[in-house]
Amino acid sequence: MQVVIGQVRSEDVSHLKPVIGKYAAPDPDDEDLVPPISANSHKSRAKMGLNHPQLARMLCPVKHLAEYSKDPQGYVLSASSLNY
Repeated sequence: MQVVIGQVRSEDVSHLKPVIGKYAAPDPDDEDLVPPISANSHKSRAKMGLNHPQLARMLCPVKHLAEYSKDPQGYVLSASSLNY
C-alpha cells in the first residue's frame, strides 16, 4: 500500500511541476515569479525554496518576517546553516 501511495504522490508532483511558478506567483494573472522557475531546467532547482527571492519570503515563518525583511540574504544563510 505504501508503494502505491508513493507512486501516486510522485505522479501528482510531476503534474504540478510545470505550473508551480503560476501557483506560487503573488499575482499570477499579471506576472510569473522572478526569476522564473522552469520545469524543464535541472538548474531551476537551485533557485527554489529559500534560494528564490519570492519563494523565500513566502516560506519564512511570520514571526521571522521582520528579521528576514532587514537582511533577506543574511537570514537565508543563517536559516540554511541550522541543524535540526
